[in-house]
Amino acid sequence: MEKKNTPDEVDLLDLLLKGLNAIRANFWLILSFFLLGIGLGLANYFTEQKVFENRMVISSTVLTKSYGKILIDKVNKYLGENNVDIITKDLKISRETLATVRLLKIELVTEADETKETDRYIIIAETYSQDRLADLQNGLVYYFENNEFAKARERQNKEYLRQVISKFDQEIKDLEEFKVRLFKGDFIQSIKGNVMFDPTSVNSKILELTKEKLNFQNSFAFANNVQIIEGFTPFEKPSKPQLSISLAAGSVSGLIFVAILLGLKSLHRLVKMADAAKQKV
Repeated sequence: MEKKNTPDEVDLLDLLLKGLNAIRANFWLILSFFLLGIGLGLANYFTEQKVFENRMVISSTVLTKSYGKILIDKVNKYLGENNVDIITKDLKISRETLATVRLLKIELVTEADETKETDRYIIIAETYSQDRLADLQNGLVYYFENNEFAKARERQNKEYLRQVISKFDQEIKDLEEFKVRLFKGDFIQSIKGNVMFDPTSVNSKILELTKEKLNFQNSFAFANNVQIIEGFTPFEKPSKPQLSISLAAGSVSGLIFVAILLGLKSLHRLVKMADAAKQKV
């Protein structure tokens, strides 16, 4: 038994055939605008100002991501307003360096265990030129370090570390004095030998406390606001514009334009047909 096409299938096939006929009838026009769009995409790629994306990794025990974002957004706002004087003052950079900056971003370094990386951040700088990256890098470090929030947290952090280190010093001193008493026999005489005690445990405890103290001293040495883990690195190829995106955007723009043109032609033809029908009536 022969299968009959439904009305929806017939309409779809009819629409497809009309579309193919329209493409065939206007093939050269479509191809011309397609190639014109590609040409415009190429022209845009070669004439648009190149943008490089440079990254710097920093570590800070006092800078939070939310406050870092506030500071970066503040600079971007001034960039949008072309407020050169405030930015050069806040970052201590030259106007020539600022002229190379397009946009700044900040991201938190994340790994499997995020709790170990909460003090590390990636600073992304979109620049028009990579000749002044060193000046920009120093300016950003200065900017992050010299604000009241960061300074206050640095003071609190250093004071806490000082107190902890002082406590370790006192504990180690007391244990050293206790060890001396053990060697002299004063402690054994005072307790009249009634307590079982291993003298080597004192040395182990002193060594343990000394290691912990050194860790805190190391933290104190790096308690400044910002430490650079990896500075800005120049790249050979820009991140924007991208040739593939320019070509795709140009070709699609050409096709959209020719579609609009063909739509207007079809509408004009329908209007003429309607006018002709009215005249016959």
